[in-house]
Amino acid sequence: MLMSSRSGLMALFIRLMAVARYRFIAELTGIFMLVWLGGAVLVYAFEYGHSPKIQNLGDATYGVLVTMTTSGDSALQPTTTGGRWVVGVELIISKLLTALLCALAAAVLIERKVKEEMGLKMHKLSQHLVILGWNLKGPAILKSLRNEPQYESAPVVVVADLDQKPLEDPLLMFTRSAYPVRGEAIERCCLSSAATVVVLANYAEKTNADALTAVNVMLARRLNPQARIIAELLDPGQRAFLEAAGADLVVGIGEVGGYLLAEAAMGHEVVRQLLNAVSESRERKVLPDQASPTLQPQAAPAASATPARTPSKQHA
Repeated sequence: MLMSSRSGLMALFIRLMAVARYRFIAELTGIFMLVWLGGAVLVYAFEYGHSPKIQNLGDATYGVLVTMTTSGDSALQPTTTGGRWVVGVELIISKLLTALLCALAAAVLIERKVKEEMGLKMHKLSQHLVILGWNLKGPAILKSLRNEPQYESAPVVVVADLDQKPLEDPLLMFTRSAYPVRGEAIERCCLSSAATVVVLANYAEKTNADALTAVNVMLARRLNPQARIIAELLDPGQRAFLEAAGADLVVGIGEVGGYLLAEAAMGHEVVRQLLNAVSESRERKVLPDQASPTLQPQAAPAASATPARTPSKQHA
C-alpha cells in the first residue's frame, strides 16, 4: 500500500511538472511578444523622422524582430539615444528568452522520447492490437503479424515489465507495467478500445503462470467485452480456467508441439513445410489454408480442438 501511494504521488508530481513546463513556455512566449511589440512602439516613437529605415510602425516592428532574433543584415541602427537604449535592452532580454525557450523545447522533446522508450507515454489508439506480457515468443509473434497484410501497418502496443521498448519497430509502442497489468498502464495502452488482445504467459512464474494469465484475460474481458482475446497456455490442465476467464482462443504450446511431433512422425509433408518455414523465418500466411484439410482428419477426437486453434495463433 505504501509503495502504491508513493507511485501515485510520483505520477502526480510528474504530471504537475509537465503542466507547469508547458505553462512556462506559454508565459515566456507571451513575454517575448510583449517585449517585441512594446519595443517596436518605442523605437517608432524615438526613431521616426530620424532613421531612414523607420517610415512607419510596420518598419519598426519588422526591424525590432530582425534585431532581436539576429536573423539578417537588416537590423536596426538607431540614431537617437532613446532608440539605442530600447534596442540594447531588447537584445539582452531576447537572448535570455530565446535561450530559455530553446532549453524548454529541448526538454519537452527529450521527455517525450524518454517516456516513449520507458513505456510511460499516454497513447491514443483505437482498434489496435495489445500484447499483454512479453516472453521468447514475442518477437516471433510480431514478425508474423508484420508478414500479414492486415497487420503490416497496424499499431501494436506491448504491455510488459521491461526497462525499455523490446523491439525497434516504428509502429510498436511500449507501456511499462507489472504483471498482471494494473494501474495507469491500462489507460496508457488503450486496452478498452483494442480490437485484439494477446495474453502471453509469464515464464518467470514456476507454478502460477496460467493463473496470472487468467487474471489478465479477465481484466481485458471486463474492460473490453468486444475484443478478441487469445491466451497462451502452459499447463493443459488449466485450459478450462482460461476459457472461463473470457479467452476466445486458448493456445496450448505443449499441446501444439506434441501434435506437430506426432504429425511429423507420420510423415505428413505439410508439417515438414511448416517446420521449415518456421526455422527459415519465411512468410507463413498461406499455410493455414494448406494445413486445414490434412491436419484435421488426422487428429484424435480428444485433441481435435488444438489443431483448429493452431492456424489462428499464427494470425494472432
